[in-house]
Parts: sequence; structure tokens; C-alpha cells
Amino acid sequence: MRSSHTWSIARSPRKEYFISTLVAITLLIAFWEPRIQLVLYISAAIGSIPVLVRFWQSLKKRKITIDTFNAFAVVVSFATGEITSAAFIVLMLTFAELLDWQTKTRSNSAVAKLLQLQPQKAMRKQGGTVEEISAQEIMVGDELLIQTGSHIPVDGVLLSEEATINESSLTGESRPVAKVAGDRMLSGSVNEASACIIRATAIGKDTTMQQLARLMRSAAQQKSRSEKVADTFAKFFLPVVIVLAGIIFIISHDWARVAAVFLVACADDMAVAIPLAIRAALGQAAQKGIVVKGGEFLTTLARIKTIVLDKTGTLTFGTFSFAAVEIEEGYQDKDFWRLIGVAEKYSEHPIGRALYHEAIRRMGDIADPDESRVYKGSGIWAKVGADEVALGDTSLFADMQLRIEAHVEEHLKKLAYDNSGTTVAVIINKRYAGSVVVADVVRPEAAESMKALRELGITDIRMFTGDSEQVAVRVSKALGITNIRFGMLPQDKEREIALLSKQGGVIMVGDGVNDAPALARADVSIAMGKTGTAVAVEAADVVVLHDNLNRLPELIALSRRSQSIIFLDGVIWAISNSLGLGLVFFGVFGPAFAAFYNFATDFLPLLNSSRLFRRSNP
Repeated sequence: MRSSHTWSIARSPRKEYFISTLVAITLLIAFWEPRIQLVLYISAAIGSIPVLVRFWQSLKKRKITIDTFNAFAVVVSFATGEITSAAFIVLMLTFAELLDWQTKTRSNSAVAKLLQLQPQKAMRKQGGTVEEISAQEIMVGDELLIQTGSHIPVDGVLLSEEATINESSLTGESRPVAKVAGDRMLSGSVNEASACIIRATAIGKDTTMQQLARLMRSAAQQKSRSEKVADTFAKFFLPVVIVLAGIIFIISHDWARVAAVFLVACADDMAVAIPLAIRAALGQAAQKGIVVKGGEFLTTLARIKTIVLDKTGTLTFGTFSFAAVEIEEGYQDKDFWRLIGVAEKYSEHPIGRALYHEAIRRMGDIADPDESRVYKGSGIWAKVGADEVALGDTSLFADMQLRIEAHVEEHLKKLAYDNSGTTVAVIINKRYAGSVVVADVVRPEAAESMKALRELGITDIRMFTGDSEQVAVRVSKALGITNIRFGMLPQDKEREIALLSKQGGVIMVGDGVNDAPALARADVSIAMGKTGTAVAVEAADVVVLHDNLNRLPELIALSRRSQSIIFLDGVIWAISNSLGLGLVFFGVFGPAFAAFYNFATDFLPLLNSSRLFRRSNP
């Protein structure tokens, strides 16, 4: 196994700490001792160098950004002798840089803590011996011994009969998960019960832990569309301010009043408020187990009214689960399930695994079969003690040379149709003993999640699936989804998503390899990360780690709240600046009052954005 624990480290903010401390101290002293204005001037001049450098860099690229706007305000402050205003602008902009550094550092720290869960040593089982090896030596297919209390080093499948695994570090699920042979095991999770054996299926960068680490780093490095709005706003508003300043100068011939225009219009508060809101929203999402790969996707989520959900693995569990059972008279429930468990104990077929899971749940320990035989394409036979049991479809009767009444065969078909699943006939001691239906079961929270989406105004909810019409209709009826497409190939899903995107935007939710092309086409793509394939997770813009569909309406509600707060930031800024510019235009404000006004109103958007830090219900 080859893995890397390296990631981009945000540079140390010594410069920003020095500037903010120097400017803050000199500002405080200057309020009480005006004679140190020269010291304040020097500290403000030193602090303004970074913003002037960024302004020069954007100028060389012929771009107008928020730094262009703020550089104008700083220069005007120095030119008019409003050193206090210049110092405060520098302080606000330095705070914005520190906020950005803190966000990246917290992300790096979270990644480091996550990767610490990946053990450096592993116990490899070969034949009858167990040897300790470096975790980097693990290869796909190796059998590993996981001791009680140990972290699992790689993704794998459980070979032991059962295990109790704590996956909270990866999925947020606080309760330990009961596993049985054949179940998926995630790297970084903890074995809480007795020692168990797993077979490695994914190593290095392909493990769940490494994928999650990449997602967290990627999300922290993205600049959101809302943050870019500040630059776009500056691009258009700066010329307006320059024209307004020119008009005032033509009317008044007063350079001081012109300077006041730039001091009032300085956007240092917006340079902090918008990133603050975005980072708070991303943090709220992370607390819910949702990794958003960039703030811009929150902006898009807030406006889209159409959502498409894949069926298998998204609205349903994507694996066979017990759906129904009918036991003939004369057979005890415990004997019926005991023999099913014996027959399917070592089965690798998905239906067999589902039946064994249900038998374990009902009976606990299951004995080994004395003999077993697989009937390819029809079922399995096993013997334990004096009992024989066979499980399979109706063709199994012919393979075993057994007669079955016609009405029983018809009943088995009807049972399968009613449950939109697969019926398994159970034969005990060469007599028909009953049947079990297994099906891809709808997630228990799916109906509640669809209802919540409708309450949020998501008017167009669609379901895409490659399954048959019968299965698609059963699931859609259970969830109240009226717009469904069935029998779809991956290219069909991609084509439909492309059309919906052109018609006003679409959110796509999926989990499998066949969903990846459609996910890539959607305006916002959401992958169910716990059961989702690596391809789907990489293609998606948002990853839901808990595989809980209730996170979808919660995410959309959060995106709308964050966008409304950012919009209100703009409204507050526009009102306060319009009022201030009006007072400058009519000669009420000179540079000194303009600087104070800018100082006083800067806190309003920040206080508004900070509302997103209030902890919401998990």
C-alpha cells in the first residue's frame, strides 16, 4: 500500500499577526495620545503594503477587484491626512487575510486528525501464522487480523462471522454498526468487539479515508461564487464612485469632499463579511456530515427547483434486504430461519447474503453446514444433522426432482410481484416449507425527505433508474414521486440531465459508477458517500457522508439561508453607503466624518454574517 500523509500547508500568518497587532495598538494609543500620529502613520503605511501589492498585481492583469476598491480608499485616506481611517481599513483587510488562513489551517488540522486514524502497522494473516507489517505493505487480497479496539487500516470485506464496528469518525453515525461476513469495512473505523478477519479490497489513495481527506482539502481551497461576487461588484461599482466623485468636484471644486466619497464607499467590510458567511455555512454543512467542494455550489443549490434522484443506492439501500416471508403450517419459525442461515452461511451471492443477514438477526449464532452443494442458476442445498434444506427459484424443484402443486408456483410469482422483489422457495426435508422475498428496500427516511423537499418549494422531483417499470412504480408510489424514468442506461441519464440543465438548472443525486456521467453534467451533483463508488464521489460537487437523505433538504435550507444573509449584507452595505454618499454630496460629511462613518457602519455586515455561526439542529 502506498499512501501519503502530505497536504498543502497554509503559510504562517506572522506578517498578518504583526500588522494587525501593530495597527491595533497604535490605533488604541492614538485615541488617547494624539501626539503619536506619526507612529500611527508609519504602522498604517506598513500595513497597507499587502493591499497595494495585490492592487498592483490585479492592475497588471487589467482586472478590477475588491482590492482595487480598497487600495483607492487607503490612498485617499493618506492623501487627505485621515490616518485613523487608513489604519482601520488596513486592520479590516488584515483580518480578512487572517480569516482565510484560519479556515485553511482548520481544514489541514481536520485532515491531519483524520489521517491519524489510519494505523501505521497491520497484522497480516498467511496460512496459520500472523505477522506484523507496515500498513504500506498491504496489498489488495491480503487477509488482515483486526484486534479489539484497533483501527482498520484499509477498506475491505469481513471474513469473520460477525463484528461490531464504530464508523463515527467517517460517517458521523454515533452507534456501532453490527456487521456479518461479507459486509464492507471502512478504513479508519474501529473494531469494538472481538478480533475479526478482513480481506483488503482498497488500499492507498483508493481507501475511504484518503478519499475523504482529498474532499476536505479540495473544499477548503475553493473560492466561492459569492466571494467572487465581491470582485464583480467592485468592477462595476468603482467606475460609478469615480464618476460620482467627478460630479462632486465639478460642482464644489472641493478635493476634501471628493476624498470623502472614497472613504464612505470603501468596501473593506464586504471583503470580510461575504467570506465569513460562506465559511460559516460550509462549517454548518460539515457538522452535518456534508462535504461541499466549494461555496459556489451553495449559491447554485439555493436557486434550483428541479432535483433528480437515482433509485438504486440512493432512494433505496442498493442491496437485497428481507422484504416478506410465508411459512407453511407445520414448520416452526426458529427451525425455518435456522436452516436458511445454515444453507446460506458461506454464500457469496447477494440474495444469499441478504437471507443470512436476516437469519443472524433472528437467531443469533448459526451452525456450519455438514454438507452443501450449489445448483448453478437455481439455488443451494445443505445438510446439518438429520435435516436437509434447499433454497432457490422454482427451477430448483425440477433440479431436485420434486413435484410442486401449480397453485403454489403461481402464488410464488404473485408474492414476488406484490413485493417487487425476488422470491426464494424453501424446501425442508424434500417438502415445500415456505418462501422468503428479498428486494431492494426503500430507505426509511426517503419519504420524509421528499416531503421536506416539497415544503422547500422543490416543485420538480424526478426518479431515474435502470430497473424495470414494476420496481420503479413501487418505489415512486411509496415516496410520492410522479415523474419517473425506468430502464435507463448511463448515457440516457446523462442526456436527460443535460436537457434539464438547459431548462433552468438541475440537482442530481446518485451513488454508482453509472451515475458518474449524469453527475458531471448536473449544475450541482450530490453523491451518497458511504455506499457511493469512488467514481461517483469524485464526480460530485457535494458528498453526503451519512447516506441519510434527510441531509438533502437540510443542505438546501442552509444554502438558501446563507444566500439570504449574503444578500442582506449587500443591502446593508448599499443602504449605509447611499446614505453616506448623500451626506457627502450635500456637504454634511467631510473626510473626517466620512472616515468615522465608514468605521461605524463596517460592523453591520459582519454582525449579519456572524448569524450563520449559530449552531443549527444536527
